[in-house]
Amino acid sequence: MPHTSVLTEIIESQTINTLFQPIIGARGESIFAYEALSRGPSDSYLCSPVRLFEEAKQQHQLFALESICRRRAIENFTRQQLPGKLFLNVTPETLLQPDHHKGLTLDLLNNYGLQPDQVVIEITEHSPTHDYELMCCAVRHYQGEGFSIALDDLGAGYSSLRLWSELQPEYVKIDRHFVSGIESDKVKRDFVRSILEIARAVNSQVVAEGIETRQEFETLTDIGVDFFQGYYFARPHPQPIRSVSRPARMVLKQNKESREMCKDDGHIGRLKLDIPPVTPETLVEDVVDIFEQNEHWFSVPVVSAGVPVGIVMRSRLLQKLSKAFGRDLYSKKPVSQILDKEFMSVEHHMRLETVSQQVTQRNRHQLEEDFIITRNSYYYGVGQVIDLLKEITEMQLKSAQSSNPLTGLPGNVLIQERIDQLIENQASFVVCYFDLDNFKAYNDQYGYAKGDEILLSVSLLLKKHCHLQRDFVGHVGGDDYVVVFKSSDWQSYVQAILNEFSQHRLNFYSAEHLRDGGIWTEDRFGEKRFFDLMSISVAAIDSDSADFSSAKEVAGQLSHIKHEAKHAKGNSLVAQLAGSVVNLFSESEEYASGAR
Repeated sequence: MPHTSVLTEIIESQTINTLFQPIIGARGESIFAYEALSRGPSDSYLCSPVRLFEEAKQQHQLFALESICRRRAIENFTRQQLPGKLFLNVTPETLLQPDHHKGLTLDLLNNYGLQPDQVVIEITEHSPTHDYELMCCAVRHYQGEGFSIALDDLGAGYSSLRLWSELQPEYVKIDRHFVSGIESDKVKRDFVRSILEIARAVNSQVVAEGIETRQEFETLTDIGVDFFQGYYFARPHPQPIRSVSRPARMVLKQNKESREMCKDDGHIGRLKLDIPPVTPETLVEDVVDIFEQNEHWFSVPVVSAGVPVGIVMRSRLLQKLSKAFGRDLYSKKPVSQILDKEFMSVEHHMRLETVSQQVTQRNRHQLEEDFIITRNSYYYGVGQVIDLLKEITEMQLKSAQSSNPLTGLPGNVLIQERIDQLIENQASFVVCYFDLDNFKAYNDQYGYAKGDEILLSVSLLLKKHCHLQRDFVGHVGGDDYVVVFKSSDWQSYVQAILNEFSQHRLNFYSAEHLRDGGIWTEDRFGEKRFFDLMSISVAAIDSDSADFSSAKEVAGQLSHIKHEAKHAKGNSLVAQLAGSVVNLFSESEEYASGAR
């Protein structure tokens, strides 16, 4: 049967199959949208969308075909009650068709109960038109009807940067070419980063399509792409998935946590150098060329399937080649025969201090050698010891200037910076304010030297009962401390601190004072009165209690909770969680007094 007859039959019978492919948002909680994809009958020569639309264009039936595709897409989308937005593909040339009917898409939406803000018109080209004015006309036409616009295949076809900059669509889709193998291609990563920079400038959001592997997905999330689409999540299907797969959710969760941690200046990921890796099969002479073209690189990583397997140090390679017949012996050999397999590798979220300790534990001849930074065990970048030393030195200077001179813990400035940083990152956290009760009375009775011992012992307790990789311990001053917990089991940590302090304080009192359960001494007004044994009042507040904009707001709210905590006798924990104030722990009067 002639193709013309097949196409006419398809249009007249409206035998178009609609498939939907999900578009995932970077937050990953739910599917953001579905792109509707049209196919001809499965047993037909025109099953392929490329052939189908090319045939319709040649037969001047492009608008008739697209009208059916849009109707079927909207009908199936609403019938299945799919969540999110609907991306509809539209060819600009349909506007030139003699049978073009203005307002068709709006009429279809009205018939099926959809609003224009639920639909994104994706301007696409089944074949290059090289007609800039036509593309502009198509975009303005649908913008005028209240639709959001997506430009398809940015970097291919005629969806140019000029069109993007002038019409400022809400979404741009990066061509599959720039996604494939992006994890091992620096040029592609730089291209996508540049696209993101432009997108931020014109208030567009970026969709990366054609994602097929976890490595591609992880790289794109790390770069900061807004939306993702591809076989890695789901193939197009008439009845598509309705939720994000668990593996994809895990990648997005890990990326969010990594971003929060790496925004903290104390993590090694911020020092990475984007040095493109080579494979074990790369020839030694090619690595020599890389070093000659990049004189500031001291090493080149060797990666197989995304995982580091070795490193080539510039100095060692040149040493081999400088020997007699060195170039003849090694130049044509694969780099796998001369790489260093004993290399240092660290995860990107590790703290600078931890990495510094590992560096200093290496053999003396390796002290200045580069190390490889990984992300979930995959190659992420290269770290240089000189950069690490600079950061550690700056951190030490800043810490010395802002830390408590007695305990060495970060002081008020650093505490506020930490809380402000967590607020900015929209991270979940709990701030606990530890106030030592009856400390002044003890200090007056036993002297400042013994008082300092108490303050040091409390600081050690706080550091002991928290996760130092996630949590932050600070010393406001005097007998006041702050711990910013990101650990979900923060309550058990606080309870352990209070329990151990109850036992620990017994070492600091005389037998007489322990027997009495406290000491008689003058208060701040010169009146003699009885003071119980020292205890700790803890006031806590979580990030869900209010929409905090700064550390100062958190401190203001904590002062009210602290007042409640100090009303209790002995060790206590009062917290504001999700907006409600609750008394989580209070010692009995007898236990607080030290009775046995």
